[in-house]
Amino acid sequence: MLFPVWGLKFEFKREFMEKMIINIENLGDFTKNIANKIKEVKLPVFIGLKGEMGAGKTTFTRELIKNITNETDVVVTSPTFTLINVYETIPQIVHVDLFRLETYDDIIFSGIDYYMFESQSIIIAEWYDKINYLMPKNNIKININIVSEFEREFEVFYDLQ
Repeated sequence: MLFPVWGLKFEFKREFMEKMIINIENLGDFTKNIANKIKEVKLPVFIGLKGEMGAGKTTFTRELIKNITNETDVVVTSPTFTLINVYETIPQIVHVDLFRLETYDDIIFSGIDYYMFESQSIIIAEWYDKINYLMPKNNIKININIVSEFEREFEVFYDLQ
């Protein structure tokens, strides 16, 4: 949305941050709220996840995909060894693991940049901090911290237009 002010145009961006502790049993409700925000914006949308090993990045992704697509039979696996998992859902969802990427050339060679900037996809990237300098305009960054065996703290940074 553009607003003219003294002959200048400023673009309104919906940027905000949420921080909360979620019991794993309530992860579906939490991801449903995020999915609803994603459905309101133009694709592509980049969702970056960061958290130590075992924090629940792939579990979070599985629940988010269910809530975005309303499909319960999508088999979501970690892209640790494949680097990129493409789910032919509506909309298309691309799940990537950036942990082993070291340089900008690695990103270009992997093809991830196409999904981030030219596709009509939702990109869910584990270890987003590896490409913080390359963030697309519609993005959500989520930091996941282990609180206990069944609880995680989520810091969610929205930058949606």
